[in-house]
Amino acid sequence: MASEREVEANRALRQYLERTRARLADGREQLKRLHESIDDTNRHIESMSGWIEETERTLAEDRKRRSSSGEQKRYSWKTGST
Repeated sequence: MASEREVEANRALRQYLERTRARLADGREQLKRLHESIDDTNRHIESMSGWIEETERTLAEDRKRRSSSGEQKRYSWKTGST
């Protein structure tokens, strides 16, 4: 028959394992949320990249149209000149 000391040790071990399993499950849930957040951020960056490319293309077309029509050029903050 198991001594009182062994029974207590087994009880303590069961409690430890329960806490460890709970922490592991919490950690897995946290990782899942982090991965979802990373995926959302990557989708946002991808959409912003597309918007930036479209805006740059539109601005380049506008500059080309203005220069070919003789319209006054606007100051460019990027180059520091007109």
